[in-house]
Amino acid sequence: MISPDHPPGRQIGAAFTLIELLVVIAIIAILAGLLLPAMARSQESARGVVCFSNGRQMGLAGQLYIPDNRGHMPSFRNWLYVKVGDLTTGKLYPYVGAKGVYLCPTDQRDLASNKKITVPSVGGPPGRKGKRDYSYAMNCGLCHEEETSTFKAPAETMFLMEAVMAKDDYSGQAGPTFGSHTLTIRHNKRGHYVMSDGHVERMNQVQSIAAEKKKRFWFPTDDTTGPGGINMGNGLQ
Repeated sequence: MISPDHPPGRQIGAAFTLIELLVVIAIIAILAGLLLPAMARSQESARGVVCFSNGRQMGLAGQLYIPDNRGHMPSFRNWLYVKVGDLTTGKLYPYVGAKGVYLCPTDQRDLASNKKITVPSVGGPPGRKGKRDYSYAMNCGLCHEEETSTFKAPAETMFLMEAVMAKDDYSGQAGPTFGSHTLTIRHNKRGHYVMSDGHVERMNQVQSIAAEKKKRFWFPTDDTTGPGGINMGNGLQ
């Protein structure tokens, strides 16, 4: 007789074979390999959106600073700080209003880790050192002319850049000669520039290299002379 608890055709105690189990594990591993990079890119995209928003706020702060200071842009010498290591002493801080805006979330994660930041060699005198808590460096080329009414093309001249900087770099400046002049492309191979009219440009490495070869990108007017009369625009188009 057939027991009512065990209908015909059903095997008692059936289970996965070792081969079947290995096949399932392999499929899970393949799916994980496909999904994890996509999730990482999605997370970085979200951090990139925050960084873009930070850049917009920094650009707006610069635009608010101008009418309160006789039409002049902030100076690269004190926009970030008056007291090294204290962002709240910087001339731009009253218009920014929060220290967190200065720091890209991906950069914040890297600074908190043991990740090594490789910084290209730069010319000029050594900058101030301190525990870096900001991600955007100001274009020191703006020191040639800070009065915005003389700017030939504000939308083409960089104000701030998401620069590659060492963990102890507290110079707060970027330039074709002094300071960092390398865009960090941490956001899915893209980084951000804040232009002198306040808008933000997102560029990849090829685009940034092309932009940084132009004089107008660094200098708001045709004057490219630096301290002691040196030509800081040498080699630029």
